[in-house]
Amino acid sequence: MGENTSFDPQGILARLQNRREFLQLFGKGLGYGAVATVLPACGGGGGGSGSSPPDAGPSAVPRPVIPMASPEYTALKRTSFGPHRDAMVAIKNLGISNYLEQQLDYLAINDGSLEADIQALFPLTMQTPAQLITGFPDNIFSVAIEMISATQYRQMFSKRQLYEVMVEFWSDHFNIHLVNGLGPTLKPFDDQQVIRQHALGNFSELLHASAKSAAMQFYLDNFLNQAVAPNENYARELMELHTLGVDGGYTETDVKEVARCFTGWSLRFPGDPGGDYGEFVFQPGIHDDLGKLVLGNPIAAGGGQTDGEQVLALLAAHPSTASFIATKLCRRFISDTPPQSAVDAVAAAFTNSIGDISDTLRALFATPEFLGSADFKFTRPSEYLAALVRSLAPDTPYPPVNDQFLFYAQSILGQLPFYWPTPDGYPDAESYWASTGGLLNRWRLSFLSFAGIIPGVNVIQVDYTAMLNGADTLATVVDAITDAVLMRPLSSDDRGTIIDWLKGEYGITETETLPVTVPEQVSALVAAVLISSVYFHLR
Repeated sequence: MGENTSFDPQGILARLQNRREFLQLFGKGLGYGAVATVLPACGGGGGGSGSSPPDAGPSAVPRPVIPMASPEYTALKRTSFGPHRDAMVAIKNLGISNYLEQQLDYLAINDGSLEADIQALFPLTMQTPAQLITGFPDNIFSVAIEMISATQYRQMFSKRQLYEVMVEFWSDHFNIHLVNGLGPTLKPFDDQQVIRQHALGNFSELLHASAKSAAMQFYLDNFLNQAVAPNENYARELMELHTLGVDGGYTETDVKEVARCFTGWSLRFPGDPGGDYGEFVFQPGIHDDLGKLVLGNPIAAGGGQTDGEQVLALLAAHPSTASFIATKLCRRFISDTPPQSAVDAVAAAFTNSIGDISDTLRALFATPEFLGSADFKFTRPSEYLAALVRSLAPDTPYPPVNDQFLFYAQSILGQLPFYWPTPDGYPDAESYWASTGGLLNRWRLSFLSFAGIIPGVNVIQVDYTAMLNGADTLATVVDAITDAVLMRPLSSDDRGTIIDWLKGEYGITETETLPVTVPEQVSALVAAVLISSVYFHLR
């Protein structure tokens, strides 16, 4: 490094935050050469896993050509909110199958003080509807902030990562918009006692719990459903979104019949002398007690509340439900267009286990496509933000003074937990998330990598000294940060692109020893590039 050459990280940061400069600097590598084509914004250089997924068909999106990640990395990336260094060590020591089995037995995983921390930091998330209604509506924003923050906290720091992935999966499957009328007083209890209680349990039990959830009853208007004026909202979404799927074989007549079965299913409202606000209640006086016919199955007259329960049992055991749930699971863990062979294997496990979610996932993890289709999924914003923290700053605290920054970061990215307005939940498809604008927002967040070297920026705490492990040249810094942050190999072309750019910035060779403080500063630049790259966006 020349005598008058100095390193100006903030000057470089200012240039990188300009879209044109960013693309000029990195457009030749790490996937940015294809901003307007594949993905769109992921291309890549070098050799590796650039092929179509198994049985994906002619409409499959071409994949970027990047070196294949290890099977351990792929398993972690697909069953977590981003690989954590400790988890990478664990999966290599245990083996993939044993690691996944450990994750399925989530209650046996010691999560330290995480739940106690959540109760202390976000107490509103643990309150009952009867408690939350006393502060309503003044507490709406506070409840929303705490619900989202608690979700982020778990996704970033819980050791029960597969469990948290399935919590998010079922939250989308049984989607309830948080800020919807009385929703802020009802959804926290639904999150704890419906979704989290059954996320790795039995689907039929989860379905029954959701049907009796006050939050669901209110969100889909079933509390208005009565014999003299049936409301079909819940009945329709129950079949279309929760069980059979839109092509599952039901008719408009079935929708009407199912709605009749659920007349009288409601919740207790404030001031009800019969019990606490938010409790499920069946009101026989407004129930249609005549006989019904659902999917060709007679529901005898006089059944009362059991009419709905019979429908739930019928739907949970229906072959279309097994196929629908299996397809969604394979879409989450394999690819946007999962091969039918994998879907069939997962659906068979769902049926044979009578809806046991853990057994169904075991079958999915045993398919060759689970590990054999690496990089065919594009991460959603919740995964990207959590993975950024888990890779850059896995041991950082989650300070309450900064939790709103992460709230707004996830809002900008477009996936605030519990904020999708319609019952279908956030999309799980690359075509929705991989827009140029969405990628640019992710790139901007990548500059959180500078939090470790810019005074006063303490959103996350990045320890580059530990990552460097003594690296003191441009080449060794790039390699060390790649190992620590990506945990997967770069292509030789992409590695060369980063090094050549750094050489141009500093006017030095890749093997020249850097001044003592410079490796840490260079690390922030390298980390920003890596977490902006195609390597970080795929799983």
